[in-house]
Amino acid sequence: MFEKTDNKGLKLLKNNGQNFMKGALILAVANFLVKVIGAVFKIPLYELIGKDGSGLFNVAYQIYTFMFIIATAGFPTAVSKMVAEAKARDDEKGARKIFESAAVLLGTIGIIGTAVLYIFSDELARLLGNRDAAFCIKMIAPTIFFTSIVSAYRGYFQGRQNMYPTAASEVIEAFSKLIVGIVFAMFFTNMALDGSLNKMVDLAARTVRSSAERTVLAASGAILGVTSGAVMSLILMMAVYNFSRRKNQAAVLEIKNERSRRSILKELVAIAIPITIGASVSSLTSLVDLATVMNRLVVNPAVFDRYGFLFKEGTEFAKEAAQMGWSGIEMLEKKANTLYGMYTGQAQTMFNLPLTIVVALSMSAVPAISSAIAKKSDAEAKSITQSLIKITVLFAMPCAIGLSTLSEGILGLLYSDADAYMLLQKLAIAIIFVSVVQVTNAILQSYGKVYYPVFSMIAGGAAKVFMNYTFIPILGIDGAPVATIVCYGIIAVINIINIIRVVKIKFSALDLIIKPLFSALVMGGVLMLSVRALGTGSISTVLSIAVGGIVYVVSAFIVRAIKREDILILPKGDKIADLLEKWKLIK
Repeated sequence: MFEKTDNKGLKLLKNNGQNFMKGALILAVANFLVKVIGAVFKIPLYELIGKDGSGLFNVAYQIYTFMFIIATAGFPTAVSKMVAEAKARDDEKGARKIFESAAVLLGTIGIIGTAVLYIFSDELARLLGNRDAAFCIKMIAPTIFFTSIVSAYRGYFQGRQNMYPTAASEVIEAFSKLIVGIVFAMFFTNMALDGSLNKMVDLAARTVRSSAERTVLAASGAILGVTSGAVMSLILMMAVYNFSRRKNQAAVLEIKNERSRRSILKELVAIAIPITIGASVSSLTSLVDLATVMNRLVVNPAVFDRYGFLFKEGTEFAKEAAQMGWSGIEMLEKKANTLYGMYTGQAQTMFNLPLTIVVALSMSAVPAISSAIAKKSDAEAKSITQSLIKITVLFAMPCAIGLSTLSEGILGLLYSDADAYMLLQKLAIAIIFVSVVQVTNAILQSYGKVYYPVFSMIAGGAAKVFMNYTFIPILGIDGAPVATIVCYGIIAVINIINIIRVVKIKFSALDLIIKPLFSALVMGGVLMLSVRALGTGSISTVLSIAVGGIVYVVSAFIVRAIKREDILILPKGDKIADLLEKWKLIK
């Protein structure tokens, strides 16, 4: 039954010679490359600018991310939908008019966003309890304008079922950020100190007045990489659009009852608003997380003793504090920035890597759900939904348990220190819930319930703010990952309940939770024995990862956690399923 439905679903994805699955996979591969490049950028960057510089960089980047989502999150989807409808009517001129209208609107929003960030950079930095981040915020402000315009181009090409420009622009943006950001960070990091300077920096002499100011400049140099990436992405999109326009010039026909720009803009905003709200709630939570972490850490100075080895006499922090004469609240703010930099620079960087595969899973299957719904094939949509959630859990559980168990070894493999391993131990568990949230959000949107994820994320976000406010003064920075687990756990549960209500399906706790969890815990036990026997060195960590992966897969097949219908939802799933069935690994 499922196999027949699944094959039918795959056929539905064909559209003018290019199927949705292919487009989704193109974007998934690009997203994977972007995440890898991002990790390659952040790991050496952390080594260059340290915990303090990472704190400044991530304060500015979080603010930028929130402003960007508020400004543009829903518009690429809105543009792609409207362009696709225009193309279906053979209205090439209308498609271009939609793009041009969106570009003007987004350009205006981008200019306003850039101005707000630049003008109020000092106030924003002070509000977030990190006054040294003001210069970094100024440096990232122009990025809002460039990325706003890029989002219009991406929506236009996606609406034409051409995912290559979006994919290429994302990869080029990431590469430019990597190269330019690292080069500028190295340039400022290698500057000599000269306490006699009557200004912050002398570029000609390559000297800076103090090590603290050198850190600010190095973090700002890294931020310039983000801005340059946006510029390069825009240049590519403009070139591709101009080429496409000349190529399709003959296809432009006069259409009766041509739409006004006013009506186009009205529809764009109507489509974009619910998507933007859903996306901005998540970013708002991260931004409030930033504000509460920084501000609540300084409430109880005793919490810094949990990471006293970072600040004790003889450390770089202690030397810099003595040189700059920090004391009182300024000293506490500097310590808070160091902990925040360690948390975001190490723990969160590693935490985000596994989520790339989850994006690929959701992008590969969600178009099939939408097509099934449009075709009024409820059984097909239900089957795809069930398998998608189950595959997500099957992938997320071993990632969470493995990353938590091997946190010290993995960080030691990639960084010169593993100071954040205790934070990563806790944060890694949230991978399970974040993965489920990401996929269930997309499923609910596919069923037209665009506001459901908004309400669930508001509930989770409120819980996170409350827990941060309450527990960070008690637990210190360790309160942040604990709050993240609770936050996304609440969202995941609410989303699953909503899917059960909307889709009218039932989940087996044995298949969805118990079997994958059992397999992951078996793997975790083996990893703990491996760490005790081999230690946390580089070679032993790599061996442990390999052993853990094999143990999990074998255990999952033994307990029948993976079934044929779960495999069929994947690209080339029928061939993989036939092979596994031949080996008697699935039924």
